[in-house]
Amino acid sequence: MNSSLMNKKICAGLAVILGLAIIGCIKDETTTACEPKPAVSDTAQMKKYIRDSSITADSNNTSWLMWQIMDEGTGAIPDPGSQVTVKYIGRFLTGVAFDSSYAQKPEGAVFRLDKVIPGWYLGLSKIKEGGRIKLLLPSSLAYGCDPRYGVLTNQPLFFDIELIKVEN
Repeated sequence: MNSSLMNKKICAGLAVILGLAIIGCIKDETTTACEPKPAVSDTAQMKKYIRDSSITADSNNTSWLMWQIMDEGTGAIPDPGSQVTVKYIGRFLTGVAFDSSYAQKPEGAVFRLDKVIPGWYLGLSKIKEGGRIKLLLPSSLAYGCDPRYGVLTNQPLFFDIELIKVEN
């Protein structure tokens, strides 16, 4: 057999093997369905967090938003269209921080209030510019069942937020 023809057959065979190996290594990108948790399913974990920490909260509401106003503030009250500057720390109920503007943006992070998670939207409307609030959110008021948020998906969360500036 001609060595040139043999080399071509070997190369073709290697190409097929390599192609099959690559196809076998491609990840299956299908995502599993995420089942949103009702707020009430997080309440036992949230109540335990309250008992184990110094936070007090008013849970007498249907959304299960829990908050503690540390400082009411004296400035403007944010409305849905406001742009707010905040300093915050976000924690899992284990106490482990998952996000902090203090480390990333010491001057404060800027958001439109109608573009934040529902718990922030509801909670920040309870204080004025210059105020500080602690929020304990069921997963339904945090990142919910959105798989883009990885470990934050379907997790009740705690936030300590300072409302630095309100621009209406």
